[in-house]
This record gives sequence, structure tokens and C-alpha cells, in this order.
Amino acid sequence: MKVNRTIPSKVLSLYGENKKSIQSKKVGEVKSKDSIQISSVGKSLSSYSIEDKFINSKEKLEKLKEAIKNGTYNRDSKVIAKKIIDCIKKRED
Repeated sequence: MKVNRTIPSKVLSLYGENKKSIQSKKVGEVKSKDSIQISSVGKSLSSYSIEDKFINSKEKLEKLKEAIKNGTYNRDSKVIAKKIIDCIKKRED
């Protein structure tokens, strides 16, 4: 392979010309920011579950907190145990 001798002054002048052209481009650039707007319909969709059942999580949480506070919160231990076993089975697969 043959490598020709480079002339340092030519390299410097090419670098200088490239630097000037880049700086002139930066002066004319207009910087803009990206933005997102979610419509009211989109916002309302966040309160629906996959099963198409309306969920108001704030109300549901308040009801649960009140039931726990009053001692009236009942949970089915069989359902809880089944869900734990199902979860463990999924991890083993």
C-alpha cells in the first residue's frame, strides 16, 4: 500500500474551512423542543381496565383503606393461595 505524503498546511486549511462552514450552519439553526399533548379522550381512557370495566382507583383505594381501618376487609385465603401458586408456576416455566 502506498501512502502519499501529507502537507500539514493543506490539512490545517481544510480543517479551518470545515470549521467555518459548521459554525455558519449553527448560527442559522433554530432549536425547537418536542412536546406531547394528550387529548381529554386519551386521558379518560386511562381510567379503563383491559376488561372494559370502569375503574376509579381513588375511590377503590379509599374504600379499601376504610374497610381495613374498620376491620371489615374480608379476603378469601383460597383465592390468594391460588394466585400465589399460579405465579410460582409461571416463574418455573
